[in-house]
Amino acid sequence: MRGIGRAWGAATAAALMLSAALAGCGKPGDPAYDKAFNAAFDKSTHDTCVPSAVAHGATPDAAETYCACVVKELDNLPVARKQALNGSSPELSNAAADCRP
Repeated sequence: MRGIGRAWGAATAAALMLSAALAGCGKPGDPAYDKAFNAAFDKSTHDTCVPSAVAHGATPDAAETYCACVVKELDNLPVARKQALNGSSPELSNAAADCRP
């Protein structure tokens, strides 16, 4: 499952752009905005992570487990921090390391 870590950067960038678009109007700190952003972030992160992990050699089951874990690891971040994530963010590296089988 070495390829999963490499897949994470591209998948995360795509997920973050999609999450920002899906969250709609508003700003971090507004409860409705945060709720919408977090739901979009979780879904888009998961939905881009799984096929990327599979494309990099993970089995579908392993990719699902890994990506669900990563989403859960990132759930505790505030919206503003999620919006600032990029492929080299320590939070992503830590989540990837913690979730790697």
